[in-house]
Amino acid sequence: MKNTYKQATKYFGIPVPGYKDGIWPELELLKWQIVENMLMAAMRGNVNAVFREGNMQIRKDADGTFSVLLTAGGNEPSIQGCVAGAYFDPDNSVIWSGLVAGDSYYLYIKGSEETFQNARSVAPVASSTRLTTRYVTLVAKVNLTGDQYTIDRNPPGKVNARDLAQHVLDYDNPHGEKLTQDELLIRRRLALGDEGDADLEIGDRHFPSSRLADVLANRNEVVDFESGGQTGTEITGKGKIVFANAVRVGGSHGGTVGEISIGFYGDDPSVNSSNQIIVRNSGDAGIMMRAIILSE
Repeated sequence: MKNTYKQATKYFGIPVPGYKDGIWPELELLKWQIVENMLMAAMRGNVNAVFREGNMQIRKDADGTFSVLLTAGGNEPSIQGCVAGAYFDPDNSVIWSGLVAGDSYYLYIKGSEETFQNARSVAPVASSTRLTTRYVTLVAKVNLTGDQYTIDRNPPGKVNARDLAQHVLDYDNPHGEKLTQDELLIRRRLALGDEGDADLEIGDRHFPSSRLADVLANRNEVVDFESGGQTGTEITGKGKIVFANAVRVGGSHGGTVGEISIGFYGDDPSVNSSNQIIVRNSGDAGIMMRAIILSE
């Protein structure tokens, strides 16, 4: 190309005008396209992303509606990120207001072409449905339904575009305080708790991590059987039986159970295996009974 720029940057060769060079539209477009491509590479294509964010809380306003307040905290700003490729850095606080109880809202930062010149030129937007315009960046989702209102800081679709090297070095909640994952593979070691017991939740059960081995090892079984009188009835469990109890069921029928005794392996010579017990009663045989067995 004639009249090309006499200078270029050291590493990427971005054209720079030299002495007595004119300004050429073709080279200016080439130069800024190079810059844009490098910016896209640095952002890894995440043109709508959150870099840093502070503290978020739900407030009830005087008119009965709710608002979500995002404020700076510690070394973190209220929020920084990019929207449609433009860097944004608003005021020290951002408020999504006018939220109605009984609904859930996606919380966005909305930008415009002006955001490219002014990083503060953004506005908070709350929507009960997902927005598809490129000029919004998802920040959180607030749930105002039910008895307890919650904020999901990492809803599906949100991009936390931290610097990759910092992300690798940051082992303390690198994905935020809560992680939702369909499947997790641990190759070598899983540690639960730190200086104290971690609270484990499995279904509707809660127990400290120190009891995990006991909880996993023990199992409860319920066995229905007929009483065998003094001869007894032998019951086999799925593991080593450590405890058992037996009661009569269907008490309206005739017969007498009498006193119930249970023989365990090691205590009763007629029990030949650790996964067996024998239930005897001083009354009649043939009465329906139920045993609860704890085994490991």
